[in-house]
Amino acid sequence: MPIRKININKPNNLPLPSIKTLLINFTFSLILGFLGPFGSFQMPFIDRFIYWFIMFNLGFFIYHLSHKATNWLFKNKNPHPIFLFVVPSLIAAIPLSILVGFATVQVGYQFDVSIPIFIILLPQVFLLGIIIDVIMRIIHERPSKDKKTLISQTFINRLPNHLGNQLICFEMEDHYIQVHTKLGSHMLLMRMKDALVELNDYNGMQVHRSYWVCIDAIENIKKESRKAILIMSNGLEIPVSRKYLSKVKELGLQPF
Repeated sequence: MPIRKININKPNNLPLPSIKTLLINFTFSLILGFLGPFGSFQMPFIDRFIYWFIMFNLGFFIYHLSHKATNWLFKNKNPHPIFLFVVPSLIAAIPLSILVGFATVQVGYQFDVSIPIFIILLPQVFLLGIIIDVIMRIIHERPSKDKKTLISQTFINRLPNHLGNQLICFEMEDHYIQVHTKLGSHMLLMRMKDALVELNDYNGMQVHRSYWVCIDAIENIKKESRKAILIMSNGLEIPVSRKYLSKVKELGLQPF
């Protein structure tokens, strides 16, 4: 299961509500208030903005709960990442369609009364929710992607040029560490604790007293007896010790 490629693979862990989140919600509300979808354009702009600020934040909360509930219900079933991306949005779109339908009728927008309003609105609300979800994920992922190109050069510069700079993991072997990148492997004479210091800001984590992994390179996770094993993009299997298991769970990996 890839973790960060637009990140439909990772559960939606949108923060509730931080200043950044509120500013993003305010911006989306302003855009929706300006566009006036679902008949709300008939309202004065200030009323329309207030209306969409309330609706957007209510929808944000409903989507958040829907993603959390879906991830919890299917946490031991290892569903396809697209399932965990689409299904919560579809579930959240149902109550939101009813709310939007009720609200738009109140402002005088006309629908075919022979068809329930929420049925007409459901695909529109669902599509809008998917678009906003993708934008939110991109916004929240951007800082970590920028970091990878700017930090940890001291450690990366220790590697031969032909191995590139895309780390997968490293493992401790006596006084050496075996470093694996997407282009190969290399042995460094280096203590693990020194390597961890140099990679402190890299998008990775220690998962065992002898292993460090790049989070982007985790493909999947499996259980063997009571042990968790990470499957890396190069096929290596990395054990997770009990001490670090909670940090791995925070990534939203399955199965747990």
